[in-house]
Amino acid sequence: MITGVCPVLSVPFNENGQVDYESFSHLVEWIVSLDVKNVLMFGIASENIKLNDDERIKLLKTLISARGSSGLQVIASVADHSSDLAVIRAQSYEAIGADYINILPPTYFAPSVDQVLFHISEILESVKVPVIVQHLPQAGGLEDPSQIVALSKRYKNLVMIKCEAVPPDLTIEKVKELSQDRIKTLVGWGGLSWEAGVRLGAVGVQPGCSLTDLYLWAELALNEGDTLEFQRRLNLFLPTIEKWLKNIELLIAAEKRILMERKIITTDYCRNPTVHISTENYDEISRMLRLLDQEGVQ
Repeated sequence: MITGVCPVLSVPFNENGQVDYESFSHLVEWIVSLDVKNVLMFGIASENIKLNDDERIKLLKTLISARGSSGLQVIASVADHSSDLAVIRAQSYEAIGADYINILPPTYFAPSVDQVLFHISEILESVKVPVIVQHLPQAGGLEDPSQIVALSKRYKNLVMIKCEAVPPDLTIEKVKELSQDRIKTLVGWGGLSWEAGVRLGAVGVQPGCSLTDLYLWAELALNEGDTLEFQRRLNLFLPTIEKWLKNIELLIAAEKRILMERKIITTDYCRNPTVHISTENYDEISRMLRLLDQEGVQ
């Protein structure tokens, strides 16, 4: 089962906008060195919508290779709007070696509830590996998570729901109650509601990857049963993440800048359209880097 801190991997590019596979391998090796147990690939923070199919396949193969014998579990996200294409992609990711498939349900042109449930069902039926479904109602997806839970009665490989409603509290409670705690939950959206999620029974969190060690540092206090220290540590960096999340392109750009400053990737290039990092944002990034040093996280 996916538990704990499960970062969404960024995709580095060189200055010409081409995927930098060497930097990506270095990023995976860094994640493995932190003893992270699970990662998500092709999330929003991966700039998934700015990748072509050949790049996605090569990135996933690079990830599977770079993880080596570490035991790192790989979740590969399928975000195609077309059910036909989504099935093909899910099966190809499974064949390459993904341990889990994540489904981002379609939202373009306001598909009906029946259409969305059909889409999810088609993918569930097409693969054997465990599946996670994102509940992201603010993006135009399904409002009621009970409709996703109901699918788990037919498809035993539906094992988790990533809760990204803002806040996710009601979703987490509802999933736990309706599934009798059989379907586990992850907290998404940068982990802003991680503290509440833990209280309600969520088993993991999916933030961006540039500050993975800060999230692990907070988790250490949580695992030691020190909830006050857990809260204190979260309050040192989550307010900045919350600000960046108001503009997803800013979050992606800030994540890449941090990774570059930490010499994990070579450049902070983001494919256009992107945003300009302001002086204020650079100050916020510098504070995050100082926090890593001051608290001895690195």
